[in-house]
Amino acid sequence: MRTVLAAILLVGASSQVLGQPSSAFRLSDLHAQGATQLSKDELQVLLPGAKVESRTVQGSTRFWENSADGSLLASTDNRGDLSSRRHATARGSWQLADNGSYCVLLEWKRKTEQWCRFIFKSGDRYFAVKSSSDQSSVAHELAFSR
Repeated sequence: MRTVLAAILLVGASSQVLGQPSSAFRLSDLHAQGATQLSKDELQVLLPGAKVESRTVQGSTRFWENSADGSLLASTDNRGDLSSRRHATARGSWQLADNGSYCVLLEWKRKTEQWCRFIFKSGDRYFAVKSSSDQSSVAHELAFSR
């Protein structure tokens, strides 16, 4: 019984360490679907006042709203965080960089998160990627609403 439990824990831990599944959605997949990169002008219309929902690789769901003044208050259910499965909030900010990327800074209690992503649209779905030229760049879905 102990061996079976250890094997189950090892498999679960290795999937957490590996992060992205081998079938991860990439920029090349977006291009194959005919997705288009949103311009800075399009993002200036979409982002202010938008409610954003994202899911981490580990499975946590996060929500925030892009205030017109560049501030935001984020929350997460921490479902994917094995060390803390409690709801958490973070203050932060967002901005649109000169290169047309969407940049977010989140001050969580235990860490600071800062990233910039290019936004692509495929049908009615939005995806964020680190690089708009590296075809292997992982695409993370973001949901924007009002």
